[in-house]
Amino acid sequence: PCCGEPTRIHESKSTVDGRERVTRTLFCDNPNCETRRLRQFVHFVGDKAMDIAGLSEVTLEKFIGRGWIHSYMDIYRLDRHKAEIVQMDGFGEKSWQRLWDSIQRSRETTFERYLVAMDIPMVGNTASRTLARTFQSSLDAFEEAVVSGYDFTQLPDLGETQQSNIRAWFENEDNWFIWYELRELVQIAPPPPPQETTDSPFAGLTIVVTGKVEPYTREGINAKIESLGAHAGSSVSSKTDYLVCGENAGSKLEKAQALGIKILTPTEFFRMAGE
Repeated sequence: PCCGEPTRIHESKSTVDGRERVTRTLFCDNPNCETRRLRQFVHFVGDKAMDIAGLSEVTLEKFIGRGWIHSYMDIYRLDRHKAEIVQMDGFGEKSWQRLWDSIQRSRETTFERYLVAMDIPMVGNTASRTLARTFQSSLDAFEEAVVSGYDFTQLPDLGETQQSNIRAWFENEDNWFIWYELRELVQIAPPPPPQETTDSPFAGLTIVVTGKVEPYTREGINAKIESLGAHAGSSVSSKTDYLVCGENAGSKLEKAQALGIKILTPTEFFRMAGE
C-alpha cells in the first residue's frame, strides 16, 4: 500500500450456480493512510451518502493536496477558496457555482444518508433504514441509544458485528467530534408519514431478496417491499419471514432452507402483493 503499513486479507464465501466462491479482499487498517483517507471523502460525497455532485475523487484529491479539505466540515467552507478554485484547470465560475449549489443542496439530508456518510463498517443503506425507522429519524434518539447501551441486535439486519462496529465507532472521540460538528451544518428531514398498508399480507414482516428479480434493481425491489409495509432485509436470519428467490440466487437461499424460512418465487411474491 502507499502508506507502507501492514495489511490484512479478509475472506468471504458465497455460492454461485451451486459452487462455493471465496473472495479475498486486501485491507489497509492504518487510519493515517492518505489513500484510505481519500476514499473516506469519496464515500462521504457519494450518491448514497451526502450526494454532492461535482466532487469527484480527482477533484477531492486536488483540494486535499492544496490543504483546503482536512475534514468533512471543510467541504461546506470551500467558498473561502472560491477565488483560487475558479482559476484551476477544469474549473471556472459556472463549474464552481454548480459545485457550490450541490454542496448547499446536501445540507438538506436524511437520517439514513447522514448515517451512511459516517462510514461505520457494515452499517449501510439497509441497516440505516432500520435505524431510521426505529428512532423516527432522530439523531438525538439514536445517540441516546448508543450511550445507554441499547441492544441493536434485536433489530432486523443488525447483528453482533454491526452492534460492535457502531459502539466502536462512537468510542472514538474524533468520530464524536465529526458527528456533532457536522450536525450544525446540515438539517435532517423528518420521517415520511406512514403508508396505509393494512391490506398487505407482508405488513410488519421482514423480507429478504436474493438473485435477480425482473424488472427491478435491488434498490427498486427493496423500495417495493417497503411500500408494502414490510422491512427489506439484507441478510437471512431467524428474524426473516420470507426470502424472495430470483435468478442466480446466492448463499442466502441455502441459509433460508436451513432455517426453514418461507421461500417465494418472484411470481408468488408479486401475486401476494396484488400485482
